[in-house]
Amino acid sequence: MEKNELRNTVIVAAVAAIILIAIITGVKSCSDKPNPAIQRLENINDSLYQVIQLNNTKTDSLFLKIDSLNVKGDTIIQQQEITNQYYRNETFNILNSDNAAASKQFRTTLKKSDSLLKAGFYTRTYNLRSATFQSQLQ
Repeated sequence: MEKNELRNTVIVAAVAAIILIAIITGVKSCSDKPNPAIQRLENINDSLYQVIQLNNTKTDSLFLKIDSLNVKGDTIIQQQEITNQYYRNETFNILNSDNAAASKQFRTTLKKSDSLLKAGFYTRTYNLRSATFQSQLQ
């Protein structure tokens, strides 16, 4: 009899322990409330990633503008060198020719220069500053 009582007690204790473990596990799994601090950190992290992405887009846009300004500047410098070379050649030809040819060539050069002036060649300026300050980032 004593064995039966001990056995019954052990069985009841084992069943009670199993039921207690099941209840504790069920209560913990049902009460999984999200931690507000962790949620706040995740929201801040997401907003920081969005700001970083926006800044990267703005930076890429600025680098593209700088590259385009460099290309425009190189083009202007190249065209200025061509214009200077043309006028050096014209001046050299005028100075090295005889009087009649020099007068004729000088008048021809003045006509070309006058037509370029009327076409706005000398007054055409490139406003590089406006391209720099026009912001698509606003």
